[in-house]
Amino acid sequence: MSLKPTVLLYNFTDKRRKNQVNTFCAMHGIRVRTVEKEQYERPVLTLVDKEAEALFAAAGEESAADVRKEKTEGEPADFAEEMLVMCQIGGQMNALLSYLRREKVIVPLKAVLTPVNQFWSSVELYQEIRKEHEQMKGLEA
Repeated sequence: MSLKPTVLLYNFTDKRRKNQVNTFCAMHGIRVRTVEKEQYERPVLTLVDKEAEALFAAAGEESAADVRKEKTEGEPADFAEEMLVMCQIGGQMNALLSYLRREKVIVPLKAVLTPVNQFWSSVELYQEIRKEHEQMKGLEA
């Protein structure tokens, strides 16, 4: 499985901010995908990789969704905050983060796709990133 450099955007409603991310990514050959709420329960990897998406569909989305539903019982099924997930962008990650800072596009919730989180749903990833962000804010105080 060969993943193309991709940035996943969640809840980017401000066109100017979204366009700034799109501009950087277009200049650097990075694909941008806006993730819709209906896709939040799918494994993050399937949002980036067509092969994984096909395998997930063939395996049956219902059974995978049931397993994740048990893990997140009582937790929100979606979220409203902006989140940015970087997938396979390698050395361009620092350039993207610097560009966003310079352009004042502040996105507190950012993540990198890893072997550990690639099978999590977007909601699970959000919950973990949110928890880490809160812990970091507590350390800064």
